[in-house]
Amino acid sequence: MDEKSLIIYFVYYFVLSPIAKIFFVNIHYFISKKERDEYLIRMLIKWGNLCDFIHVAAAMYFLGFTKFTVEIESFSGLGWPFIVHWDIFTCVFLTFTTIIISVIGHFSLFYLHRDAYYHKFFSLYFVFHLAIKLIMLSSDTVFFFMGWELLGFSSVLLIAFYEHRSNPLKNAMRVLFIYEAGDIFLLALIALLTFLHTEDMARLVVLQEHGYAWAMVLLILACFFKSGIFPWTWLPRAMEGPTPSSAAFYGSLSTHIPVFILLRFWPCEWSLPAYWPEVWTISHPANAVVAAVVICAFSAFITTHMSRQHADAKNTIAYATMTQLAIIYIEIFFGLRMLALVHAVSHGIYRTFEFLRTPSLLHFYHTMETRLPRMTSTGKHFQRLLPEGLRTWLYALSIKEFGFFLRSFDFIDGFLGLKFLSFDGKTARRFAGIVAAVWVAFSVVMFLLDKNTFNVESVANARGDAITAFIVNWEYVNAKDEILLVLAVGFSVLTFCNIRRVVMFLVTLTCSAATIGIEHTLLLFRHLDASNQLYWIAITAIAVAFAGLAFYSIYSFASGTEGYTSYTARFSRSPLLNLLLFMAGLSIVGVPGLGIVLAWEYIIHYASMVVPLMVVKGFFILKVDTLLVFLFYFSNFLGFPEHKVQMLHHYKLDTLHLRWVQKHS
Repeated sequence: MDEKSLIIYFVYYFVLSPIAKIFFVNIHYFISKKERDEYLIRMLIKWGNLCDFIHVAAAMYFLGFTKFTVEIESFSGLGWPFIVHWDIFTCVFLTFTTIIISVIGHFSLFYLHRDAYYHKFFSLYFVFHLAIKLIMLSSDTVFFFMGWELLGFSSVLLIAFYEHRSNPLKNAMRVLFIYEAGDIFLLALIALLTFLHTEDMARLVVLQEHGYAWAMVLLILACFFKSGIFPWTWLPRAMEGPTPSSAAFYGSLSTHIPVFILLRFWPCEWSLPAYWPEVWTISHPANAVVAAVVICAFSAFITTHMSRQHADAKNTIAYATMTQLAIIYIEIFFGLRMLALVHAVSHGIYRTFEFLRTPSLLHFYHTMETRLPRMTSTGKHFQRLLPEGLRTWLYALSIKEFGFFLRSFDFIDGFLGLKFLSFDGKTARRFAGIVAAVWVAFSVVMFLLDKNTFNVESVANARGDAITAFIVNWEYVNAKDEILLVLAVGFSVLTFCNIRRVVMFLVTLTCSAATIGIEHTLLLFRHLDASNQLYWIAITAIAVAFAGLAFYSIYSFASGTEGYTSYTARFSRSPLLNLLLFMAGLSIVGVPGLGIVLAWEYIIHYASMVVPLMVVKGFFILKVDTLLVFLFYFSNFLGFPEHKVQMLHHYKLDTLHLRWVQKHS
């Protein structure tokens, strides 16, 4: 069997086997009459791990570190190519992730024994497995971005794993906000690559060939947001989930995936040693790399101090993880790729052991304050280098998370209404004001970016195809497109106002997503003579629908729907109904893995070939809608009910916890 056939087989196995496991776990959970049946899950994990080890060993033996590229046309009949760049980075990280996932899966079988959310954990665990394999193997923009988003969503849902408590739900929303902000930068890079007629993430050099070297900033920011480097040190807030998810997501895999992306996609020509002989100017692309190195050095400095001042075991490990990640990024930007590879893999293994050891450590000390009884002497050099006044000042800043980072989370809380436990008119007005201000600022940035750096004519000449021939003389700002997008933003505000009503929430959410889809579709028909009439028909119909829904929303909101307490599971009826409503909301916004995502992928793909910045603006609105879907699900279907039914259900077979609940209820 040749190398190409082997790669195709491995791709189908590593992608389709997690999908089959996801369906098996959920079907078994919802149709099984037994309240708890962990035996089948155990067999699935054990035999699945064995098969994964066999396939990884076969890949190492037959393929090794050989460097070659395979393109699978129309993967699984979806119509998109699956591009695989096999090299030493892909081989090493595929082996590393498979081993870590298998170890954590086996550990979770016993750690979560008799837990009411046992099936839920392994369902999300397999979604995470699928996301990792898509990112590891695919270099094409479509499947890679699917894996990137699925990785974030599964991570957020595992932070909110203990759904009967409000604090995990709030922290999950904070992390989701940061993930979605990073996704905007990555989608902007993908839209630009699509505009340049490139579907391979490994061909980032094409950006420099066409004069878009500044776009390297987009990939840097996307990776920093995902790893918690800048501007939010969110990793300690993700410790609300169970220990296995902390080990998998934040100790070894999820935070290290951006490192793998830079190792595989970041061109060697963009490292500092390659830029060093040149004369740098203010607009030189190397300045972005220098700024990234400075940010990583600053992040490593502050997280080092934070890890030394916190007594909680998980938070200490989380801050230490961010310190090492910042150092790994610096190694990549200096061109030390093999050193970064060894550092990332060894660090991921060590952090996984630390996180899995944490529960035993807490039991051994019988206290959460694990660092106070035995303070180490690793910080003695600070006493010799820094005066006492400066050390005291740094200590105070570390406790307060250096001020800026703590206040940035206050912005997220104010935006999503997480500061208060009730949903009222003040919260809705704050959301509308922040969305309007951010949208105006985002539109101004897009306008300046297009006018200063987006050379449509040069790209059209370079590509020489019919798609861009008719857009050379177009102006970027088109009033009709802007009106449609503003209406989509208005529907998003109405969606937030209707977050306590299921039907109206889904209706306004659908209107927001449909408006973006209509605007992107009309972009493709601008060259037709009837395009102007189509635009005004669409604007009129959508404006009338917006006016009607706005009037009804304001009337019903003012007639007594204010003041509902958040996180009370007031709409929760059954796990299956909750899941179906949640998936309905995710389908509307085009989350990967659901049917409607194919329609979104086609629309975004072909619209990016015409006006990519308009696609980015539409994607920005979709990310706001995605935040609202999760906020709707967390606020109405999860949380802590008034009579503690959910907590009693969660611990009803655990005698110790049941006694605790009965004593304190």
